[in-house]
Amino acid sequence: PAMKRAQKAGATFKYKTGGGHTGSEIIKFAQTGKYDMIVIGARGMGGAKETFLGSTSNYVMHKTKIPVLVVK
Repeated sequence: PAMKRAQKAGATFKYKTGGGHTGSEIIKFAQTGKYDMIVIGARGMGGAKETFLGSTSNYVMHKTKIPVLVVK
């Protein structure tokens, strides 16, 4: 549903599935495609869990120069 709404509004985007270190792969994919923005979801674990487990959205925000929009 979200993809169809975005296309109807004239937005263009790409998505990919893959493996490896998630944050690094997202950044690599965005850099190779020369994208304007990375839109990424956050599950909202926060607190101690994020400190011990890490957060993909947090990693991506701090490791790329491409603007990042985190959606919760």
